[in-house]
Amino acid sequence: MISCHKVIFFLFEQPFKDMKLKVGMQRQFMAKLACLILLSLILTQSMAWADFEEDISATAHISPDLRQLRAHAEAGDADAQLQIGSIFFKGQEVEQDYAESAKWFQLAALQGNTQARFNLGMMYDTGQGVVQDQSLAVKWYRLAAEQGLALAQLNLGVAYATGQGVLHSDAEAANWMRRAAAQGEAQAQFNLGVMYANGQGVERNLTTAYKWAGLASAQGHATARALEKDLALRLHPEQQTVTLQNTSTPTGGEYYLQLAAFKSPEEAEKYVKTQQKKLKNFDKSISIFTHDGWVRTQMGPYSSLSEARRNATRLKSVLGYQPLLKAH
Repeated sequence: MISCHKVIFFLFEQPFKDMKLKVGMQRQFMAKLACLILLSLILTQSMAWADFEEDISATAHISPDLRQLRAHAEAGDADAQLQIGSIFFKGQEVEQDYAESAKWFQLAALQGNTQARFNLGMMYDTGQGVVQDQSLAVKWYRLAAEQGLALAQLNLGVAYATGQGVLHSDAEAANWMRRAAAQGEAQAQFNLGVMYANGQGVERNLTTAYKWAGLASAQGHATARALEKDLALRLHPEQQTVTLQNTSTPTGGEYYLQLAAFKSPEEAEKYVKTQQKKLKNFDKSISIFTHDGWVRTQMGPYSSLSEARRNATRLKSVLGYQPLLKAH
């Protein structure tokens, strides 16, 4: 608005300096000028609220769905705020804007949205849209990790292992790596395999290292496959046949809801993809793990039995069946 006013003033102040007008002409000119200024103010006011539309029109047409999503986000809907943040981050239908993305992620994160907390941690970690700050990255990773998000647990483990944004602790690194690995996160499984191979934060155990490397390798992690082969050369054949039992077990006092069990990882992954839309309003992550020959999907963790039971009831209304409650 300020820039528009300056342009108007510059265009119409010059005649008063250079021309000697009769009183009537001056009045006529002033009346026209007043109308022009009034019109300019009306036009300016009509454009003042349209920043978001201007961002959208810079790259694409304005989507009615996007307008509605924006309205929900401005009304305080955390899921909508997360989506708007993602749209600005990716530059989908709007001009890519990391600062705007970080703003919306933070609004959702402050309301406890797990994915938004992780995303905000990533942005502080990389300095995208915000001033790079490793300690703030760790803060948001921790909040998301405590809510059970495997990727946040992985990044928090890496932060402890490297001492970035937090005091270095191999034991804490192993703790968070184990949580993420138990949820089937391949990179965490590989990292944990390396830690057991080196005795970093845990007692050195090549058999356990081989098991975690094997789990990551089975998911296509190329470096884990190399580690698995290297460890196989150091182990007796009988040690290589030992399977990792119940890798999903996190620290004590936590509860999970088992959604389904399958005979192959492909079936489990297909199931998770088909259920994601139904379960978008649940703030707990879905993990896939193998135990006793079955590939299971679960949601959690929940810190109390009552919380797990409440969510089991909610899930039943969405899924059409009662998920199994598991205590770890």
